[in-house]
Amino acid sequence: MFTYDERIRGLPASRDQVLTLHASLNSPHLAIPGKAAGPAQSYIVGLRGAQGYAVFVYLYLGETQDCAVYVPARRNLGPEEFRAEEADALGFVESMGFMMDNLNFRARPPAEQDELLRTLPAFLRDPRLAAGTVTGKPAADDKKTAAVALGRLLASF
Repeated sequence: MFTYDERIRGLPASRDQVLTLHASLNSPHLAIPGKAAGPAQSYIVGLRGAQGYAVFVYLYLGETQDCAVYVPARRNLGPEEFRAEEADALGFVESMGFMMDNLNFRARPPAEQDELLRTLPAFLRDPRLAAGTVTGKPAADDKKTAAVALGRLLASF
């Protein structure tokens, strides 16, 4: 079960803390309580903490440079519970209309991991720092990323 926590504005993390990272391939129109309705990007972030693992759902509202972070009921999960929570998070965002892509964060080279941590809205302390981007990269790169994502989606059928 995930609940909206309006106090959290980002999920700053180190490379070693990030276990999993999923990003949406599409931007469905969402109406989040207390926020202006509009297209959104979704990120599922699995993090390792001092006491265990946790999965967070981060929704980025690009038009208003705002976000909504949904937190799990428990944040000190073991490995098996973590996988189940990750599956629940995927089901949660898919029920909102998102199509998700596993970015295979752990398999990427350290330089790419650092780039994702610096540029994706989910990892920024303030969503306004990601202004003008969808993926956290320059707008010109968003078109390439969208084309690659569409290609992956169509290839999966």
